[in-house]
Amino acid sequence: MIAAIRFQLSGYARSTRALPPVLALALLLGIVFSGPLGGTPAEARSGALTALGDLAALYFPICAWAARGLLDTEPDAQRHIGVVTLGRWRAMACGFAAAFVFNVCLALIAGAVPLVEAARSGVRASQLLPAMALLLLAALAATALGALASRALIPSPGRSVLVLLGVYVLDLLLGLGPLRVVTVPMIEWMGAAGRGPSAFTDALPWFALRTLAWAVLATALYARLRRMRA
Repeated sequence: MIAAIRFQLSGYARSTRALPPVLALALLLGIVFSGPLGGTPAEARSGALTALGDLAALYFPICAWAARGLLDTEPDAQRHIGVVTLGRWRAMACGFAAAFVFNVCLALIAGAVPLVEAARSGVRASQLLPAMALLLLAALAATALGALASRALIPSPGRSVLVLLGVYVLDLLLGLGPLRVVTVPMIEWMGAAGRGPSAFTDALPWFALRTLAWAVLATALYARLRRMRA
């Protein structure tokens, strides 16, 4: 399975599909971190935490886009060969794992910028680890969304993009109302990050539980739909 994951990652990295998400992330980082985080260590920590909370929500569709692109890079014939060679579930797991690994790389790149900027102001990296964990959880949920919008389930590229963006926007809108408990809590974690380190740390377990539950349910739905279409 490791060889299959590496094969899919290398194929995606060599294609032009990998470039747009990377450029979009670079643009997003340039916008979010266009100004200084703060003068004192306390201000820098608070500024870095706020930026990381915003970044986790804003780079969510980029990770979903990247996951969709990786899964769509594999030709249909090659995907069928993988199913025959590895088995349906292992082949599907390899594709999902490869997409998640790529998104983890994006998360590490995204998190490295505020960590470096905060370190220059005397903030320890350990103080920002909860927000870094949030980036990884967001990458997992985004990978599940990208898988649901992949060509194996939605052959039309236009409809696929509409589904991806539609679910993201719907999640943000529902996050403002009483149904926010069923969403990836992006609106809530941005608000908590803006209120300060203690508020964010206290709310992180609840954010993590909801994001993980959303990712598990979306992944289970992806597996079910893939099985029905096999």
